Order: sequence, then C-alpha cells, then structure tokens
Amino acid sequence: MWQAIKEFHVGRPQLAAGLMLLAFLAQAFWVSYSRKLSSLEFQYVESGLPLKPGQEYRVTSPLTAVLAAAPFRIARILAGQDVSKAAIVPQPWMARLPFLFFGVWLGAALWWVARRLFENHGGFVALALYCTSPAMAMIAANVGPEVLLAWSSFGLMYTAVGVAHTLYAPWQKWLPRTVLLGLSIGFALATALWCFTLVLLAFAFMLYLTPGRRKTAFLVMIAASLIGLGVCGFFILLAHGYGAASPSLLSPKISIKLLQTLNFVFADGYLAANSYLFVLFFIIALTTYGSWDRTRYFGNSAPLLMAFATVFLFSMVPGIYLWDATLGLSYVFVFVGGTYADLLETGYGRGIARIMIAGFLLRAVLGILALGRWIRIPA
Repeated sequence: MWQAIKEFHVGRPQLAAGLMLLAFLAQAFWVSYSRKLSSLEFQYVESGLPLKPGQEYRVTSPLTAVLAAAPFRIARILAGQDVSKAAIVPQPWMARLPFLFFGVWLGAALWWVARRLFENHGGFVALALYCTSPAMAMIAANVGPEVLLAWSSFGLMYTAVGVAHTLYAPWQKWLPRTVLLGLSIGFALATALWCFTLVLLAFAFMLYLTPGRRKTAFLVMIAASLIGLGVCGFFILLAHGYGAASPSLLSPKISIKLLQTLNFVFADGYLAANSYLFVLFFIIALTTYGSWDRTRYFGNSAPLLMAFATVFLFSMVPGIYLWDATLGLSYVFVFVGGTYADLLETGYGRGIARIMIAGFLLRAVLGILALGRWIRIPA
C-alpha cells in the first residue's frame, strides 16, 4: 500500500483527471444545492438518528443512514442541541455532502482502474463518460444508497481482481489488499445485505484468476469475509440494526420485468437525448467487442459482465427501493473506455478521437440541460 503511494506521481494525466472531476463535482453540487430534500431522503436521514419508540422505516441501509445523519448530528452538536431533538440542517446540500464525496471518489477510482488497464486513452474515455453522466451526478447529489452501492461494488470487484493478481507474489504484497478487500465487502454489505451476491461473484473472479493458488485464494476470501462482517456489524450497530425491513432486503422476486434491466444504459441520459448518445457509444463498443478478437480479453469482458449482473441481481429485490439502473453504469464506462482505447490505436485513431471529443462536448451540454430539468421537478 505504501509502495503504491510512493509510486503515485502528479503529472499532466493526474491534473487533467482532477479538473474533469472538479467539473463533475460542480454539476453535482449545483444539483444538491438547488433541489429540496425529498421525503425518501428524509427517511434515510431519520433512520440514522435516535429512533422514537415504535418508529420504523420502509428504507433500511445502515451505511446510508450513518452518512446521511452525520451532517445533522454535526450541525446539532455545533449548535449546542441534543442529537435526539428535532432539528433541520440549514441547507439540503449539507446532508448530501457525504454522497458528493463518494461520487467524486467513484470517478477517481474508475479513472485509476481504467488507466491501469487501458493506459491514458482508456482511462480518459471512461472518466469523460462518467463526468458527463447526468445519472451519476444525480445519485451523487442525492441522499440514498445508489452511489454507495456503485462505489462499494466497483471497489469490491477490482480489489478482488487486484488481490488475485498478487497471490503469486510474496504475502507482503497481497496482505494489505486483503484488508482493503475486507473493507470493500463490509461497506457493500452495510449498504445492502443483498450485496452478498456480488461478493460471491467477486470470489468467482478470484478463483478464475488464480489457477494453482486457489487454496491461498480461498484463505484470503475467508479472511476478507471476516473483516467485512466486522465492518458491516459496526455500521449496523451505529444505525440501530437493519430493522423490520430485513426480510424484504433478501427476498428476490423473479418476473418478466427483469428483462427490462437490459435497457439500463438508457438511464444515463434521464429526460434528454444524452441517453441515446451514450447508447450509440455503447453499441459501437459492443459491436467492436463482438467482431474484433483483439478487444475480447478479461479487462474488457469483466466490466461488461459485472454491469449486467449487478443491475440484474439488484432488480430482483424491489424491497431495497433503488434506482438500480445506475449501478451498472460505472462498469459500462470502463468497458467502453477499454474498447475505444483499442480503436484509438488503429490507423483511424485521429478521426475517431475528433468524433469522440465532439461527442463528449455535446454530451456534456445535454447532460447539464437534463440536470436543469430534473432540478425543477418537485422532490
């Protein structure tokens, strides 16, 4: 871990990524500042504050509750008020600050992963898609579990892959990553119990990537799971447990409506042509992936599989009250970034780059227009 920090250098790529993330933060902050708290957001906030006798909520997510209530608790302590007494944070954006932080963190993690996998071209394509995504700005500017699930599941998946790749090295290399994997598991489970399905999927990737070291991988899984359960238990205690809604959080419902999850890429535009622009990017990437052998490797296949699997799995549990379509977008951005990185290395690279830059600029404008319309919709 310390070696990774020492090897991190701030150069032009890092500065450019930072500026793009600042633009994303500006969009999300604008939305969080302009939009009133909805009744659902208030439920998440109240579920993290001391409960009144007999009080129950239809939403249950310990990590979301703890983060949502934190600004309220801090505001009341600074004002000299008892945390158990009713009080309102002066501005809605204060309640949304923790979620803005995780939205920016997810974008940074996405860029880091895509750049490590596909070099600068892939990293910046993925980050440009993220930073011009109204859907991601919306969940980052909203009190709810969506951005936490997107962040924790993304970290869970790629930390598991990172651990698997280091199991052939001395234990000093993979031990710190095992702790990170355990933390990822804990954050994911503390956001939604149903994340255990994603944990199993991440473990499947680990076993696939560790032929000859599967016994070690199995021990790492056990250690990471124990750490994860401890972290999850800590947040459950802070948030007064999972509550009466627990059975609905683990009750999948199979229906024909699950097929609608296949159109989750349209969620990226929300009330704007921006969604169709991204779908065009995605269709080109998917067509390239299916027709060009060079693009069909684990780095591209894994995020594509995880995108559809994550959305499909969470669509099975309607009791979580999620905008589940957004959970797969970060993976799709990585997939598109990887595929376009290969296309940019062909003889048509310059022409493709010009078209993509124009597309990103148009997408940014359409995304801002979409966010402006969403702000005016009553909460």
